[in-house]
Amino acid sequence: MDEMRVVIWSFVFSVFIMGICPEAWAASGDEKTVSNDLILEPVVVKAEKRSEEAQNVPASITVLEQNDIREMGIADMSDLAEHVPNLEFHDFGSSRHGLLFLRGIKSLPGEGPGTGFNVDGVSYSKSYMFGFPLFDVDRIEVLRGAQGTLYGRNTTGGVINIYTAQPGNEFTSTIGTTFGNFGAKELRANVSGPLIEDKLFLGLYGLGDVEEGFMENDVDTGGDDGRSKEGKAGRVKLRYLASEDWDMTLSLDAQHRDDGAFPCRRTERNAYVQGNIFPADDEYHYSHDFEGSQDVDFWGAGLDSKWTTALGTVQSITGYRGYDSSEWIDADFSPLDFMRKSYRQVDKDFSQEFRMMSPDGNGPLKWIAGLYLFHLDSETRVDNIFGADAPSPGMMVQFDTDRQNTGCALFGEGTYTLFSKLDLTLGLRGEYEHAEGDSTRTNVQADGTSTVVSGFDREEDYTALLPKLSLAWHFSEDVMTYAAVAKAHKNGGFNDASAPAGDEAYGEEESWLYEVGVKSFALDKRLMVNLSAFYTTIDSEQLPLFEVSVKQGYLANAGKSHRAGLELESRFKLASSLTLSGNASWIDARFDEYEDEVLGVDYAGKQVFCVPEYSYELALDYRDQVTVDWDLFGRVGVSGVGPQYFDNANTVKQEAYELVNMRLGARWKQLECSLWAKNLLDRQYVAFENTTAGLAEDGKPRTFGVSVDYTF
Repeated sequence: MDEMRVVIWSFVFSVFIMGICPEAWAASGDEKTVSNDLILEPVVVKAEKRSEEAQNVPASITVLEQNDIREMGIADMSDLAEHVPNLEFHDFGSSRHGLLFLRGIKSLPGEGPGTGFNVDGVSYSKSYMFGFPLFDVDRIEVLRGAQGTLYGRNTTGGVINIYTAQPGNEFTSTIGTTFGNFGAKELRANVSGPLIEDKLFLGLYGLGDVEEGFMENDVDTGGDDGRSKEGKAGRVKLRYLASEDWDMTLSLDAQHRDDGAFPCRRTERNAYVQGNIFPADDEYHYSHDFEGSQDVDFWGAGLDSKWTTALGTVQSITGYRGYDSSEWIDADFSPLDFMRKSYRQVDKDFSQEFRMMSPDGNGPLKWIAGLYLFHLDSETRVDNIFGADAPSPGMMVQFDTDRQNTGCALFGEGTYTLFSKLDLTLGLRGEYEHAEGDSTRTNVQADGTSTVVSGFDREEDYTALLPKLSLAWHFSEDVMTYAAVAKAHKNGGFNDASAPAGDEAYGEEESWLYEVGVKSFALDKRLMVNLSAFYTTIDSEQLPLFEVSVKQGYLANAGKSHRAGLELESRFKLASSLTLSGNASWIDARFDEYEDEVLGVDYAGKQVFCVPEYSYELALDYRDQVTVDWDLFGRVGVSGVGPQYFDNANTVKQEAYELVNMRLGARWKQLECSLWAKNLLDRQYVAFENTTAGLAEDGKPRTFGVSVDYTF
């Protein structure tokens, strides 16, 4: 969308608002006369691991609460990305290949992400764990910018914190269903309440969904359409109040997904297309002789124990995550029976955090200190199986890789308030990590004989000191400005034996963040405006490369780069029933030093791939109680994504596009029904292209449906 179209959209939206709600533009009176219905309620977050109002935290934060999540129709990370400045998420091919960008910082499948992701305080260590459905979510906090001091490794872009519903004394029970196009069906239910009042509480949450694919295979394989989805998920929470000062919650959850995988269409950069063997595929079409699939089990447990004492609050969070994925794809992406690829991924992650926080209201000093321990165990098996159309039918190339990471960290952060207006924050984290990796490449002939062709067995130690300094000046109760400097890093690691000789391992990635911002309320707290500017430097950036001969990716360090940008978030209470919200971001993400020695190409000055130049969202929310029993609600919004490149040379470009979403509904007593549509105007766009292989996947077309929920 060009600048003129942005102006037109804004003008039409403004005229619409003034026409239906002229009182919204009247001058506000004295604060004592302002109705509570016209005041934006304060939002409490745990971004800095203690409860405080979001407007008092000297950092860029987007907070979405339960009502926001439901009315925005946020079901997964792709939906969330539309509502957060500088956040992009696409699960290219399958959920195992989720690509997340926050402030232009990449989270790559297979290895350590660039953005932290936590659910109820438990870390998810890999980006392929991010793409599962979000259900029974109470609050989402997206904390942008380096968070190394409090959160540690792999938080260069920021941290996404998901908090699920917590059982308590109030009994609640809901059952709901959704029907949509592409055969979408979903059934969800939850029940929560006390087993022993004021002492023991239980929460049960469940979800099942199925959806036909929106990509059509032009070769009849008898399988489902591309991007078909089917899954089920459940969570059990048991909460125990041992005393007024001791609160413990045990959480068990599991998800199973059986989805299609890699329905990628050939572009003009594909080798078959360039060799005039097969044509490029049309939009939303592909032509494979074999239908891909992914079968995933993802489960875990968490124990959160919090004890409040006169000296402070002591908290322990123990987490375990298991991940088991089996994936089959047509690796030649053509009608030929040339090669099929099997991925088998098994992860077992353990984490433990102990922390102590200063008591609430304990004078001008607030502090937190803690210890973090983790052990990550990952096993990968990749089989390249050659078919009847290959030169060596029946031959198989196997890559077996084991990786283990064990580490610990000590951290502390303190904030001292001077003159009742100036907050000075200092923090430091020290990290140690031991990494081991071994991988072998084995060629298996059609007759069963095997030969180990290559391999390695290596180990590395990594250490890091991650400081933080921030200053926040409170001009008044409603206006604060801040400045921050912080360091973060991504862990190094090991590729598998498919990587070229000399690239078996890749090193750590270090970054520094410099940020200034303003957070403010105006018009008697009817208007919120937050603005931030940031500059991030990255040394030894980890980049994804692709080995064409075996059709596998690997990581390598490449020079230096930077990210510079602006972010704006605003919310305006137009009337008691109307809220106008918007956000916008601009980013310049470029390589400062990066030369590909193999290709002999210097990428200095080029834009980082898959990072849009800008993004924005403008939305109007309506909710009104018509009668005692009837509520009406609705939301209409437009989100835009600026132009971006899919390659380091900046030759393959996705032009800017916009998506329109809407939801209209009514609630009668305990029954709620809503009609919804995503990508209402059916905008076609490319979600991602592997330009080296010439393979692309289109973004999801228009979807629509009806959702019904009944609360007991």
